[in-house]
Amino acid sequence: MAFLIPLLSHAQASDNTLISTNIGLDLAYIKRELSMPYKSNRVNIDGNKYFFKNASNATLVLSEEETPVNVITNYNLLEQTFDVFDGDETLKLLPDKIQKVVFPDKQFVSIDNKFYEAIEINENFSLLADTYLEIYFPDYTPGIQDKPDPKYRKKNSVFLYYKDRFNYVERRKSFLISMFNKNMAKEINTFMKKNKLSPRDNDELKSLFNEFHSFLNR
Repeated sequence: MAFLIPLLSHAQASDNTLISTNIGLDLAYIKRELSMPYKSNRVNIDGNKYFFKNASNATLVLSEEETPVNVITNYNLLEQTFDVFDGDETLKLLPDKIQKVVFPDKQFVSIDNKFYEAIEINENFSLLADTYLEIYFPDYTPGIQDKPDPKYRKKNSVFLYYKDRFNYVERRKSFLISMFNKNMAKEINTFMKKNKLSPRDNDELKSLFNEFHSFLNR
């Protein structure tokens, strides 16, 4: 896939720095056309709120331009957006201007103005993950314990994007079987047992849909 080839050279960068050369599309173009400044309205929580431990190089495949552009970015799980850092300013990438955000070992796609992690994308269907952070307050005893700071936990929802529709996928064997033609239930059940398929494993989950996609309920 040609768009995986870096188009811009980069120096070492921290989480809060984006460095690009003058070759091709640069930060000025990203700021002008592909992003907008924003300030988070979320409560401050200790810990990493990003998908990756550190911001890293990614290739943006654009909606209206043939030439991709490289950027250092990270997916903000709280804000559900890609952050790009320019000194003290934080920008967010616009999903309506970007088709894909491609990292060396992960790929995100933009559908209906939102980014999703791509588990599997082919001409028949797309299997997508929506990963986010859920804020919660730990239990405590008022008057005895101080009120604890809010914490967060990573959550993950899976969707099958099929015939231009999102279908929520429960990671349960009976639910998965119900997504296909009922006449295939026995064969699908056999396939899952034979391959010791775990609905919790993304690679194994996509193997099920790759094998039986032609029998999906319309």
